[in-house]
Amino acid sequence: MRGQLEGRTVLNLDRPRPRADHRPGALFAGTGYSALAQAAPLLVNVALTPVLIRRLGLDRFGLWSLVLLLLFTLTSLDGGVSASLARFYAYRGARGDRAGAGRLLLGSVLLFLAFGALVTGACLLLAPAVGLLHVAPRLQAEAAAVLRWLGPLLALALVSDSASSLLQAHGRFRALAGATVASCAAYGVGVLLWVRGGGALTALAAATAVRFAVLAAVALLLGRRHLAGGRPLLPARAERREFLGYALRMQLSGLTVFLNGEIDAFVIAALLPVRYVGIYAAGYQVAAALRSLPLYAFPPVLTRLTEVYAAGGTPAAVREYRLRQGHWLPAVLAYGAVTTVAAPFAVRAWLGPQLALAGAVAAVLLAGYSVHVALTGMRTCLVRAVGRPGLETRYSWFATVVNTLLTVPLALAFGTVGVVAATAVGLVAGSLRFVALCRPLLGADPERPAAADRPAGRLRLRPVVAGAAAVAVTVGGELPLLRLGWHGLLPLLLAGLPVLAGLTVAAAALGLLPGRSEPDSTGVEPS
Repeated sequence: MRGQLEGRTVLNLDRPRPRADHRPGALFAGTGYSALAQAAPLLVNVALTPVLIRRLGLDRFGLWSLVLLLLFTLTSLDGGVSASLARFYAYRGARGDRAGAGRLLLGSVLLFLAFGALVTGACLLLAPAVGLLHVAPRLQAEAAAVLRWLGPLLALALVSDSASSLLQAHGRFRALAGATVASCAAYGVGVLLWVRGGGALTALAAATAVRFAVLAAVALLLGRRHLAGGRPLLPARAERREFLGYALRMQLSGLTVFLNGEIDAFVIAALLPVRYVGIYAAGYQVAAALRSLPLYAFPPVLTRLTEVYAAGGTPAAVREYRLRQGHWLPAVLAYGAVTTVAAPFAVRAWLGPQLALAGAVAAVLLAGYSVHVALTGMRTCLVRAVGRPGLETRYSWFATVVNTLLTVPLALAFGTVGVVAATAVGLVAGSLRFVALCRPLLGADPERPAAADRPAGRLRLRPVVAGAAAVAVTVGGELPLLRLGWHGLLPLLLAGLPVLAGLTVAAAALGLLPGRSEPDSTGVEPS
């Protein structure tokens, strides 16, 4: 694949190539802005969820949660296009091929609009059948109305993903953060002004559409310098074939995202009243928000690994991976331990004791997410950068099989918690499978340091002690707050203080606090 890309872009090699700043400080700055871009929607949702539950009621909130889960599922089933764009934008950016990036953008937008139109037609046909779900008769008309928004929301969401990927691929994380914050502000204002009284669900769908539209428009405005027009308008057949071959493998992985996570909500909707979908969604939202914090490093790391691969091939990319993985594994495991024990306290502080079940959902999911992100995070960036997404697909399907086999027995035994427990166990099993699958690829670096890539079971004692101390500090701080019985946004912020204390203890014990420079993959200290 790499040779094909180089052969196709040879005519553009005389263009000036942008020189990215690869110093560790630049990577950390990119991670910070990436964190802001990804945290802004999560923070807005955390702030607005109590408002939505109060204005919509738990039944309508559960219905809206089901619509959002449908939207997320469909965005994951777009043929793998959105998940592949950042990699191909980055490769074209490294070659100075602005016209190729423009063709890629236009082609993806047309494809997403067609997908949205197809879903719109399907929803118009299926909307009258909402009674098949556990939706109260008084809400079925509203459910049918909001379902008709699914197609337009899908198209806007995917177009905004394409525009965001353009900024990400060129290391424009500050611009991406600005576009995301603007879109979240527009959404928050829309919710506060429009979502009240009759037609609240339709107004909420309109506010969501405004959010995606603002994100797409601002991201394209800020990223226009990376694009160029010209004929042909769309990628050539060979380019389409290569992109779609890569995207198909990414889609197989994306399908497992649905089977390993989003299907939980549909299982719950099939077995229980729709309000339990809202309870599950609240717990899932907390787990996803806490899981996402380590993932903020992914966009700049993926961009960096892709650029290293374009310049030095697989061995150079593997060396860069090892540089990151040695710090990533113990840090993410310690973070996961702290957030898993803190999740039930956070949910009670946020939404009150009546939604304590959501706290249990969050804790079980976080236990699985933590191991999954620790073992697969840097490996995922590596296999995508070097064009080997098939490895990701294989482990994802392994996790899916385990999850599927366990879901029904655990659901019958433990209800909602059993459903998410099956997901957590499947993720852990799949992560261990991914570690095994990546071993031949990691052997491509003849200079590999063996200590940088040890699996979780062989971690040294120091990270284990750091994690245990951090957990003790966190629980010790959360228990007094729990006895106060407060809930709301301010108690949620207070519940975050013991978490910060625990993470600080872990960072200090692992030697991850700022103050030491880190050499880049060439072994040269930054000046």
